Amino acid sequence: MNKTSTTLLLLFTLLLVHCTPPKRTKTPAKPSNFESRLTKLNLTDMDGKAVKLEDFAGKPIFLNFWATWCGPCVSEMGSIEKASQQFKDEIVFLAVSNEAPSLIKSYLKRNKFSFNFARMEGSYLDVYVVALPTTMLINAKGELVEEEEGFQDWNSAGSLQKLRALVGK
Repeated sequence: MNKTSTTLLLLFTLLLVHCTPPKRTKTPAKPSNFESRLTKLNLTDMDGKAVKLEDFAGKPIFLNFWATWCGPCVSEMGSIEKASQQFKDEIVFLAVSNEAPSLIKSYLKRNKFSFNFARMEGSYLDVYVVALPTTMLINAKGELVEEEEGFQDWNSAGSLQKLRALVGK
């Protein structure tokens, strides 16, 4: 093999290696049964006490998955606060992060919110949340009514209508 052939072979090999798409982990398919997703949800409040969605039985739940490092998550918190004030006696608002409790507490110290926060053990993928923020609207019967991925203005007319529908207004 001459020098030119060796050089071309080397360039072709480098091109082939660099053009190979990266391997991606496969996102698990969401089970059709919402309850099976929630059985993997292991929550604690900011004091480390267990929180179960069953604790809120009979009330609609606004379940928001977020993270302090997620810009859209942090951006929607103000609108969640406003919505929670409007529906504070009718809907349980719960924001869930899998970050260290100290990080969540530090965020809450800088930002005063009146709704509940909890820490989730494990990965967001454990409950088939593939995008942050993700909000699940759960009716009083414990059924998933709506799941919103990405930033939402929860104080907009359309979002407030969804929340009114959740409480049956």
